[in-house]
Amino acid sequence: MAAAQTRLDIAAENVSNAGSTGFTRLAATGSIGPNGVAIAATPTHQRVDTVTEMIDVLGAQRAFESAAKVATTIDEARKQSNDAARVR
Repeated sequence: MAAAQTRLDIAAENVSNAGSTGFTRLAATGSIGPNGVAIAATPTHQRVDTVTEMIDVLGAQRAFESAAKVATTIDEARKQSNDAARVR
């Protein structure tokens, strides 16, 4: 979820600075490491396109939804496992 939040932060910064003189788009670049996915803002030499930023926001939103669904599924599986392990 932290990676999706970083993607949203980068898109918000791009949109808020779209009209600023000399500002160029920041791209969200990801890497996988021992602690999971890491997202960083990488400067580009492109102007900000609000349509591209909205597409990035939608992608980040879907990532949040997917992560939330995974967390819910894990919680439900743990509950079922705990219920099955109880001696009645």
